[in-house]
Amino acid sequence: MNKLGKITRNIFESIADAGEKFLDNSKLRGTPVQELLELSYDLISHKGLASGIALARQVVSHYNKLNKKERLTYFRQLIKITEVDIQEIKARAEELYHNPGPETREKLQHSLKTKCRKLFNRINMAPGGTKAIVQMREDLLAFLPKNPGLKPLDVDLRTLLTTWFNPGFLVLEKIDWDTEASILEKIIRYETVHNIDNWNDLKQRLVSNRKCYAYFHPALEDDPLIFVEVALTKGIASSVQAILNDNETDVKRNTAIFYSINNCQRGLRRIPLGNFLIKMAVMEIKRENANIKTFSSLSPVTGFSKWLQLELEKEDGVLFDKNRELLKEALKPGWHKNEKLVKKLRKPLMQTCAHYLVNVKRGEKPLNPVARFHFGNGAELYRINWMGNSSAHGLSDSFGIMVNYLYDLKSMEYNHENYMVNGGLALSKSVKGLLKM
Repeated sequence: MNKLGKITRNIFESIADAGEKFLDNSKLRGTPVQELLELSYDLISHKGLASGIALARQVVSHYNKLNKKERLTYFRQLIKITEVDIQEIKARAEELYHNPGPETREKLQHSLKTKCRKLFNRINMAPGGTKAIVQMREDLLAFLPKNPGLKPLDVDLRTLLTTWFNPGFLVLEKIDWDTEASILEKIIRYETVHNIDNWNDLKQRLVSNRKCYAYFHPALEDDPLIFVEVALTKGIASSVQAILNDNETDVKRNTAIFYSINNCQRGLRRIPLGNFLIKMAVMEIKRENANIKTFSSLSPVTGFSKWLQLELEKEDGVLFDKNRELLKEALKPGWHKNEKLVKKLRKPLMQTCAHYLVNVKRGEKPLNPVARFHFGNGAELYRINWMGNSSAHGLSDSFGIMVNYLYDLKSMEYNHENYMVNGGLALSKSVKGLLKM
């Protein structure tokens, strides 16, 4: 798999080897961070191609040798070159205003680019450069909570990675039991929605009534970026345990359930990789099996429990009225073992979940990240499932509730446009009914 990526890497390795003889590292002095900064500044101003690729390779090598503390120091120094020249931008904008044309527009665009973005672009030329930059962003994201001043670096990195990981550059691959063992090992490791316990568990997820598709990028060789697991079922499934334990062979399956979507690269967080993944998987499934007519997710309600707890702790909260004290019972350990309590909590928790997914916003979009993802893809919030995930994690994260997002091929594009332009959410009658209760 990914032979093109390996060939490209070998070519750039050869060019870098040839360019090494033009570099003089005898002047490098100081701490590992100081040496890396000197190499980085040299790379920004470098003009030769072969020697530039060799220099970029050295930057990657030096960065990989830094410890966590040194990497933070490096980023704190780099932040100094993320600033743009405001006066130059103003001058270029006025020039474009008085003399509009491709040349003046290009000058303005050039003035908006920081030296740091130029550095990352050139690091990308190195063999393994793209992978190194993804790692840099993973490190940077880990530092950001305590170092918000590094945000401009993330802006530069995210802008570049969004371009480099455009769906047009990605390759969709079907994962099955014949896939290379090294990739299957990564599928086991990267699965975080419904853990894969061992090889036998993985094999069970790759049988004839299961599908798995992953996106790859040529520059990351055989490391998946994101993958989706699919179960072929009879009707829209409401329980993940039913899916994972489905061993029946004499069932007429007419529905594809996307029950697990996993981003594999932390450094690509907030890079829109999954937007086309489901649509591509739908096309592949339709091509392979004409009997599949319905497409739906079975999705977690990530963070619902935590959100409800914070809401119930508000002394002046009026959101839940008469159900406030009852809902507090769901926050107590072992609540799900009390059959009478479970029966009482079913309706108010499902109503509250519907409210959380539809009405609780971050800006103009739903607060829940999974809801944002599916609504953005043009899906309809179809059904809220009581005890859809009875595992310890499912009970802790969302009181066992899971939801179906329906991918109706006739309305997906309209739903997507309505969501992006107007913030409109596609909701089924059953969800609307829960909101009115």
